[in-house]
Amino acid sequence: MSSISVEDKVKIASSFLLSSPPGEVNDVFNDVRILVNDDEALQDGILQTLEQYNTEQHITVRLPDTDYDVIVCKHGKVGEDRFLDPRSKKTFKFDHMRLTASDLEDYAVESPLESLREAVEKEALEYVNDHYPNGVCTVHTTENNEIVIAIVDNKYNPNNFWNGRWLSSWIYDTQSHSLKGSTKVNVHYYEEGNVQLNADKTFEAQLTEISDEKQQAVALLKQITTFDRAYQSTMNESYNELAENTFKGLRRTLPMTRNKMDWSKIMNYKIGNELAQK
Repeated sequence: MSSISVEDKVKIASSFLLSSPPGEVNDVFNDVRILVNDDEALQDGILQTLEQYNTEQHITVRLPDTDYDVIVCKHGKVGEDRFLDPRSKKTFKFDHMRLTASDLEDYAVESPLESLREAVEKEALEYVNDHYPNGVCTVHTTENNEIVIAIVDNKYNPNNFWNGRWLSSWIYDTQSHSLKGSTKVNVHYYEEGNVQLNADKTFEAQLTEISDEKQQAVALLKQITTFDRAYQSTMNESYNELAENTFKGLRRTLPMTRNKMDWSKIMNYKIGNELAQK
C-alpha cells in the first residue's frame, strides 16, 4: 500500500464503507483507518461517503425530547447538514460520523400535501408497528407533488455473528396516482466465514383517485401490504427450496469409502471411538 497515494487510499476506503453490512460501518471504518494510516485525510475524505451511506441505508436517529426514531434519508434533507422530522415539524443537525442529532429548530411546512401526508403517516405508522418488530417509518413530501414513505427495520445480533436490514422506499405521485416502490434486504452472517444475502425488488401500481384523504391513505398502504406479503412469501419459498433441495444436492450421497454408514456398528469406526472417549 506504500506506493498508493493517500487520496487513492481514501477512495478505496470510501468504496469499502459504502459496501458495509448492516450495523458494521464502524467496524469497517476502524479497519480502513489502519489501511489509510492518516486520520485527518480519512476524516476529510469520507464525510460525503458517510452521508451517502447513511441516507441510502435509512439510518435512524432519536431526536432530543422525543420517543420515536426518525429516518435520515435524502428526501428529508433541507440544508447542507440539516434534515427534517415531518412529525414534529422540526429540523435537526445530523452528525454523519457520530450518528447524533442536535440543534433542533421549528420548521414551517408550506406543502399543499401536508394534510394528505399526515393521513398517510398515520396509516403507515400503524402498519409498521404491526408488521415490523423494530420498524421505523418517516413520511415526506417532495416539490414534485409526491408522498415518500421510508421504512427500515434493523436486527443486529453481533454476539451470534449476524446482522440484517430490511428497507423500503415508496413514492406516490399525487398527480398521476402511480405508486413505485423498492425493497432491499441485506443479511450478513460471519461466524467462521463470510456469507451475505443481498436481495432487492421493485414494485409499481396504479391507484384510483379518491377524494377522501383518509381513504386514499388506506388504499395506498393496502398496496404496500399486498406487495410486502407477496415478497416475503416468495423469499420464504426460495430459501426453503435451498434448504430442502439445493444444499442437499451439494452433499455427498456416500462417504468417501463409497459405503453407507452402518450406524449399528458405529463403535467400530474411528469417529465412534473418538466420540466415546469424549
